[in-house]
Amino acid sequence: MTTLHKEVVIAAPCELVWDAIRDIGALHTRLVPGFVVDTKLDGDARIVTFGNGMVLREPILSLEAAARH
Repeated sequence: MTTLHKEVVIAAPCELVWDAIRDIGALHTRLVPGFVVDTKLDGDARIVTFGNGMVLREPILSLEAAARH
């Protein structure tokens, strides 16, 4: 299985950031409200609705707490 990896430096405590990132069904309320207006989980994917009306099905490839990715 393929895994995507992107490292981003954020000026905030990692526990706080990881708590928001791992909440994959709350993208629209915790990470990018307004830019994303709705998120629904559907099996191993999430359906993301953007503020401009575009809808995207995004497969969740992995979520690893130990590595925080």
